[in-house]
This record gives sequence, structure tokens and C-alpha cells, in this order.
Amino acid sequence: MDTNLVTALTIVAALFVHHLPLAIADITRASSNTPAGGFTLPLFTKQTPGLTIRRGADGFLHLQHSLSSLEASNHGTTILPESGAQHTTEVHFGTGNGRRKLLLELDATAPMTWIQCKPCHPVAAQTGALFDGELSPTFQHVDASVCRPPFVPDPSIHRCRFHLGAGTPGGLLVNGLVSVDEYTREDGYVFPKFVFGCAHETHNFHNLNTFAGTLAYRRFATQAAAAHGMARSSYCLFRETSRKGFLRFGAEADIPHKPHYQTTKILPVHESAYYVSLAGVSVGGRRLAGVRPETFARREGGEGGCVVDLGTPLTVLVEEAYRAVEDAVWSDLGRHGAARVEHAGYGLCVRATEAVKGRLPSLSLHFAGEEATLVVWPKQLFLMVDDERAGQVACLALVPGRRTVIGALQQVDTRFVFDLKDNKLSFAPESCVQDTVPVA
Repeated sequence: MDTNLVTALTIVAALFVHHLPLAIADITRASSNTPAGGFTLPLFTKQTPGLTIRRGADGFLHLQHSLSSLEASNHGTTILPESGAQHTTEVHFGTGNGRRKLLLELDATAPMTWIQCKPCHPVAAQTGALFDGELSPTFQHVDASVCRPPFVPDPSIHRCRFHLGAGTPGGLLVNGLVSVDEYTREDGYVFPKFVFGCAHETHNFHNLNTFAGTLAYRRFATQAAAAHGMARSSYCLFRETSRKGFLRFGAEADIPHKPHYQTTKILPVHESAYYVSLAGVSVGGRRLAGVRPETFARREGGEGGCVVDLGTPLTVLVEEAYRAVEDAVWSDLGRHGAARVEHAGYGLCVRATEAVKGRLPSLSLHFAGEEATLVVWPKQLFLMVDDERAGQVACLALVPGRRTVIGALQQVDTRFVFDLKDNKLSFAPESCVQDTVPVA
């Protein structure tokens, strides 16, 4: 085993001892080509198959299900509420004949970065060929001797196994081997030692027949900060599929400056997610008295709490808060003559007359101990959906769940900056499409 790999696995072992699920083991400090400034990863919007999405002249997102999607719904397959798009990035794994360009979905709550590897049974269809470590001369499996929880040593093959399953969205199950290889950024810079999960079995991986795996955004940012002091990361979500944006990593000077950032604390929770302290919500500027800080408290056992995730399409509100918000929205719209419509997968939809569109309220998320408030305007709070019986309807783009997740649609046109040195999240309104370029 060469000296560089021994060094890399020593660092891997140290991370395991501290019980940290990891995305990157070693972005080597000693590398001669370590970037002096910040760097970026590409950010794409991928449209959900079976859905046509467009931004209307009214500024709202308009969704239309294809005939095949409607037929699936009629045959008992539940079509979950979607924003019509997911966010993805592009990376290159491996060297030589094993080098592969892969599209990975972004998830700020994932415990580790992983990709589908050959052989994989069962496997989800993806864009491009599966990664084959046998073809990459820089590829190595992590040895069982340095394996620590939550990973499992397998002495029979001298390998370190990983498993993703409990609590993952949609019943996702992934099994495979913890591995090391080169990872290359879009600008050509090479991270010589990158630890990831090489998956040889995936179940319920709803990847739009596109993604090869998942990039753990927070873990990536954490390791970039540890290796290079790049404590800040930032993104600004958009919905245009013909454009490419940027995930930015670096120091303060590498992140776009906004004059009116609001700031709240990132909670010191040792998990793969950005937890924040949410204290209450307002609908249309009216604070909901029944939604208290304890509604969003993180409970023993890890349930509850509030996280920020660009990989969750729509915002999830803990059940009690969701019911209060839905009731408040309907109470307001009902008083002004809105007609309620039942539409599969959504809790509240109304006929989208011009009068109703003008009455749709905003949602405000108030953070604890701060004056910071994230305002979700009607164009990010409602989706326009074609209904074969009622015509165009406006649906509340929120879903109930066991914990609160500020999802991607409600982050559109807001700049988010995560500062891991000072443990703070800053955000400010921005026309995010202005920070994009055309997809080549």
C-alpha cells in the first residue's frame, strides 16, 4: 500500500473513531495544487419525469401531469406532491478508463456521499454507465481494520461496509462498501483522496432515471472547511432547467455579498443536517398563536426539530404546525369566496381565479432568539396545477411530517449562506437566475 493511501486511511480511521459519518476523508492539506481561494460545484435543476413545469406570466410555477402519470394515479400509485424539479450537481469519479461523469442529487441531510457501483443489484437506471472501480487505478476499498461505527467491518473480505436505511425518505435502502478514489471538480481541480459509499445494492432509489447517487451537501461543506478553512458555503436556488447555477465554497470573500442578510444560529447538533431553531409561523402577516417554539423542538431520540435542505422538494411542517397553517390559509381564502377543490396528493387546493391569485397569502418563518424571519411569498408557497375537472387550481405547496424541513421550493430566490466557523445561517432575497449561466 502506498504512503499516500496509508495517510488517507489514517485520517479515515480518525474520523471513524469520532463516530462521524463522512463524505470526504482527505482533501489533502499538503497537496501542491490546493486552491488558494474558494471553489464552486455546478448546480442544475432536473425536471421530474411525467410533469411539465413552466413559469407562467403570473410568476407562479404551473405543473401539468402527463397522461401516464395520471393513469398511474388512477391505478392506485400515489403521486406525491412535487415542485416539479430536483437539484443536482455534476462530478467526476476515478481516473483512467474508470473515470465517470456522474450526476448526483443534492441532499443536506444525507449522512454520506454515495454512488451506484458495478456490480449493483438491484440498480436504478441512471444517466451514463455505472462507476467501475476495477477500471480506475486510483480506486481502493477501505480496509476492515480501520472500520468503526456506524460502518461495519467485514473480515471475510477485509472491507468496510455501509448501510443506509432507517429513517431515509421513501424507504430508500442502500448497501455497499466504503471506498476511496479521486474526485474531480468541473474546473479540473482534483481531490486526490475522496471517501464515498460504493453502493452494490439500492432499493427505492427514486432517482428520476438520472442520478447516480447522492452528494451529502453538509458533509461536503464540513470537510472542505476542515481541510482548507473554507468555512462558508452558499447557494441560490432557481427553477429554470436551461440554466446552471453554483454551489459556492470558501471564505467570506468567495461568497456573494448581500446588504440585507438576516441571520440565525445553526444548532450544534452532531448530525448530517443544518438544524435551526424555529419559534413560530405567520400566515399573511398574522402570527399563529397556537404554533409555539416547542412545536418545533427536537426531542429525545432525534425526532422533531427543523432543518434546512435543498434536497427536499417541498417544505415539510410538523403535523401540528401544518394543520394550523392550512386552517389559517383556508379561513382567509374562504372568507373571500375561494372554492375548495380536492386534488390528489395536496392538502389544500382552491380554484385559481384571478381574484383568488390576488388573495393568496405569504408564510413567515420566525427564528428563535432572533429578529430573523424568512418570508415565503405566494409564488413560492403555492403551485398552479391543471385539474381535469376543476381547471387550474392553486395548491398549498406544504406537506405534513414528523419534523420540519425548509424545502427547495420555498428557498427559491433566496440566497443562503452557511457559516460553520461561527455556526450561523444567513439569508437574503435575490433573483437567483441572475447568478446562473446557460447550460452548454
